[in-house]
Parts: sequence; structure tokens; C-alpha cells
Amino acid sequence: MRNTLAKGGAACRPLIAEGLSAAFIEPALAYLGEHHGTISFGKRLREIEFASGRVRSLKFNDGEIAIREGEAIILAVPPWVAQTLVPGLRVPTEFRAILNAHYSVAPPPQFPPILGLIHGTVEWIFSFPGRLSITISGADRLIDRPREELAADLWRDVAAVTGLPAELPPWQIVKEKRATFAASPDQDVLRPEPTTGWRNLFLAGDWVQTGLPATIEGAIRSGERAARLAMRE
Repeated sequence: MRNTLAKGGAACRPLIAEGLSAAFIEPALAYLGEHHGTISFGKRLREIEFASGRVRSLKFNDGEIAIREGEAIILAVPPWVAQTLVPGLRVPTEFRAILNAHYSVAPPPQFPPILGLIHGTVEWIFSFPGRLSITISGADRLIDRPREELAADLWRDVAAVTGLPAELPPWQIVKEKRATFAASPDQDVLRPEPTTGWRNLFLAGDWVQTGLPATIEGAIRSGERAARLAMRE
């Protein structure tokens, strides 16, 4: 609130991504490629080996990478994964679900890019060319319901707001059971700082202590802070 609404309209300019891949992932991969970074996919980090107060190696399912003096590690994984890799790490233990539904249908003419709903199951409707998408946060009450049932029930909200036919269009449901840590005081105090007990290991993620809740903005702030610390190391 202090960083946005309290600073006035110039600080509250909403930006809408047509897709997170195009907005974040593809530019990041392009930047790393241009700066001679190496990208590896399908490799699971199994163990971090520590020695003399620093990370000495990373052990993956297909081999080991030695970490030389002057090199730093930024660990950007979910909290329950980080806890298995970093001894004694305290992380949030309670999580909340987010439910998304995507409908292959053209939005009505002049329909706004974002619309918030009150007194409905759907919370937000996002319109894109040829697609309407909805998001429901804190969706634990819905997460175990059958996908077909959810798609039909949520479409009733969308159809009522948009005026589109009640007939269910082609759809996709995406459930994320542990999308965010629970935004409660007892969970907030479990969020670690980006520094660790090892001088060349830093943490990044929206669940690290950022002063913000579990948001994209928090993840970006965390990543920037971890990068600064790693460069200093």
C-alpha cells in the first residue's frame, strides 16, 4: 500500500502480461544467452555439499558441479524443496491454493482487460484475444472438486458478467495447491532472509522475507536483492 496507492496514480500503473512466458521467461533466457549463460533443463538438484562455511558442490541427478572460490549460488526453489537442501533452514509451512480457468472464447466487444467480481465464486476475469481467463486466490475450498464440475460452475459466473452464451466453451483448469504461503503473522515470521549460514549461498523467491506478500513483485524484489548479495560476494 505504501509503495503504490499512497504514492498516487503514477506509482499504480497496472501492467497486463498476455502470458508469463512472454513477459518474464523468454526475455530472461534471451538475456542469459546473450551474456554467455548456460541453461540446463530437466536436472533436479539432489544435494548441496558444504565445507568450510561455503557451498562446495551441487549434486544433480546426472552429476556434480564443483563451486569454485569466488562463485556464488542463488537457490530459487519452493520453500519445501529449499528446506531439504539447506540444513536448519526455517521456511513457511502452511500454503494456500490458487485456481485458474481458461476458456477458448472471444471476449465481448469493449470488455475490459481486467474485471473484478463481487459475490461470485470467480474473483478476477482477464480478457485476451480469443480467450477469457479467471483466477481465484485462497482456493483451498475448491481445489479437490472435479475439473469438469469446476469448469461449468465458473463459466456460469463468467457468462453472467460477459453476457456470453451459457453453453460451456472449450476449457482448461489449472490447480496449484501450494501456490502461496499462508499470509498470516505466524507464517510471515518463518520467512528467511536471503543470506544463509554459508557465505556463498543466497535464497530467492516470493517466500523469502521481502516485506511483500507472495506476489510477482515480491519475487522480483527477492531476486534483485539476492543478485546484489551474490555480486558482492
